[in-house]
Amino acid sequence: MKRIFFTSVALCLAFGLKAQNIFPYKLDNCITSVFCLDCGDQKANVKQAEFTALIDSLNKANDYSRMKGSIVLQVLVDSAGHGCVLSHTDKSNNAVTQNIVKCLNAFNGWIPAQTKGKPERRTSFNLLMSISGGVLSGKVQRVDMDAFKQSFDRPVSPEIYNKGYKYKNEHLKQYEITVWDSKNSNLPNNMDDNISIDKNGVIWLTIDEGLVKFDGKSFANAEQDISPKGDYFNYFAIAIDNENTKWVYAGKNIYSYDGNKWTVYDPKTIGIDGAYKIINNPATGEVFFCSDEGLTIFKNGKWSNLNKSKVKELPSNRVTFAKRDSKNKIWIGTFSGSILIEADGKAISFNDTQSVLKGKCITSMDEDENGNVYLGLYEYDRKDPCGINNDEGIAIYSSNNAVKQLTTSNSGMPFNHVSDVLYDRVEKVLWIATDRAGLVRYDLKDGWENYHNDNSAIPTSYISKMTFDNNGVLYLATRQGLVRVARKSK
Repeated sequence: MKRIFFTSVALCLAFGLKAQNIFPYKLDNCITSVFCLDCGDQKANVKQAEFTALIDSLNKANDYSRMKGSIVLQVLVDSAGHGCVLSHTDKSNNAVTQNIVKCLNAFNGWIPAQTKGKPERRTSFNLLMSISGGVLSGKVQRVDMDAFKQSFDRPVSPEIYNKGYKYKNEHLKQYEITVWDSKNSNLPNNMDDNISIDKNGVIWLTIDEGLVKFDGKSFANAEQDISPKGDYFNYFAIAIDNENTKWVYAGKNIYSYDGNKWTVYDPKTIGIDGAYKIINNPATGEVFFCSDEGLTIFKNGKWSNLNKSKVKELPSNRVTFAKRDSKNKIWIGTFSGSILIEADGKAISFNDTQSVLKGKCITSMDEDENGNVYLGLYEYDRKDPCGINNDEGIAIYSSNNAVKQLTTSNSGMPFNHVSDVLYDRVEKVLWIATDRAGLVRYDLKDGWENYHNDNSAIPTSYISKMTFDNNGVLYLATRQGLVRVARKSK
């Protein structure tokens, strides 16, 4: 059976980021990364004795005599057997559902999925909880993969949490928006989570169970040809370095492609077997690999690593994002907080400051020509574990070290969870991608515009990643195909 993998735009959470919550009521209470849907040759499950005891305790503690119905809950289980609820089908989120979610989040009887005897890092599967005759019962419900894929391949209405800002979208008419999807092109499927453009202008996309390249006319499969792909082979991250080499994380290895041949890297040699994100740093020629083992760096044919043993200020070895700025500083986000490594090597942990980055993960970053840095944020230690529109948004670090945070409460941000930020040096605006409210255009003063499938030709509210081509044209990786946002000729 095929696996469907989700990533977000937003690592650190639902990183992926954002790892996709599949049911109507979504909870952002799980710290996740790339995960697969009901995958493995041995599926994730529950320890039946412990699960029966949980159901019995719920029946003893609650009166279900006047209730009838059922709810399906999506549960994420990691390789260590830790589980939490990602989403469920009860849009009302009543007290009974909240209690069930609370108990499942505290439950210790999860069994991780395995493939060939090795635990899957993270897997989501479904639980069906029903009340009949005044008694609560529960069981694992396997996913009908074909039905799920069909239902998932559709745009989702935008969720605008900022009700006070009036979006005039005056600049929207200046853009020509083009969409390539599986209906109007030979794109194999619409689930595009990562995008990169090489020096020849060829667009590279990771899609569900594949890697494709696009020359502007047609799509072609470009998967590696040196490792057996099998039933569960997927591509999770991509970047292109200064030498035009393509780097990808696929299966359980790091690969590179120089245009002629693929190379696979032995995890024992480079120290990692995967990456949440791969990021090229053009000014220094470094390629960053963000993984559970810290920040791995490739430069001039050599591999090195930064982790807690070398940088004590690093909150965790689980690095989700890292990038150098023009002043040679490295901004690093982890699952437990963020740090800044100065050009002289001095490290600052934002958890030890009163900065707006305290308690936040950096999930994306870009810089303007004046040295101002723009950061996408994720609140990993949130006050409301079940909240959706959390204390996130973007942070702007000015070149004079002043910092401000922009959210739905003090700006035109339509939603606080950001999957990517990208500064446009031609228009002098900041593009912000979200996974619920579509694309945001911010003029860095007081002008905010919000484009999505309800008010523009952009086909979805879910945008995973953004990049510019060699001419400064904006491209979006979305869950409804590839999107180009080009300025119209005057």
